[in-house]
Amino acid sequence: MGSNDTKTGESKRKQTRYEVSDDCRIRASIKIRSADAATASKDWTGTLVDVSSGGAHIQISLGAVAYTGDTCALTLGHAGVKTELRGTLAHYVCSARHSVCGVKFDAFSSGWDKAYLPYFKAIVASSTLKGGTSDSDRPGFYREEYSGPGHTKLVIWRDNKPERALAGFDYTMARFAAALPTAGADMFKNKADVTFRAAPLDNGAPGMPLTKAQEAEARWEFSIAASNLPKALAPDLRRLLRLVS
Repeated sequence: MGSNDTKTGESKRKQTRYEVSDDCRIRASIKIRSADAATASKDWTGTLVDVSSGGAHIQISLGAVAYTGDTCALTLGHAGVKTELRGTLAHYVCSARHSVCGVKFDAFSSGWDKAYLPYFKAIVASSTLKGGTSDSDRPGFYREEYSGPGHTKLVIWRDNKPERALAGFDYTMARFAAALPTAGADMFKNKADVTFRAAPLDNGAPGMPLTKAQEAEARWEFSIAASNLPKALAPDLRRLLRLVS
């Protein structure tokens, strides 16, 4: 048996795919340079399904006419930030209700992937969270910890009353971290009380203080990550982070 015969379907993939939630705030559209004149110049709005370091899947209308190998341009946008990713259709699958485009990005030889990385890292830092309850480090509270790749970590505190209401969180994402020390009933106040800092360095040292521009980037990253939390996390947790992001 050769080494290739022992590989699983997952290991044969060149890049890991990271799921994009139906609730994710990222807006996506795709323009396909197909041979069909009626649809070749149309920008098809769709739903981002997943992303990887080298491609993405987007669900669009059945009205689009496309073929494997067609060139395309996938546009991602959120909160006034847009980036266009050029590529080719690796596959194009139609179902009874929609079509799914598998996009393979062109080689990032010119550095234009820099605009894509913030989107990609925010998705990775949210979709991969796994964990559960751990020992409390605050008297009178329960602690839950969810971890992802690298320094990605979401820590939640709940009070020790029967309702187990959320009392605060600390979420280290990709480039930044967001924290709400004390959560109350007023969501407007909760949102105003969220603080931001740089994520830890690779060697574990604390990140540098943020400038005003970097704090705006941190809010942008938090807005995406908080809207893309796994469905396995408790609904009240996903609701709180979404409302304050």
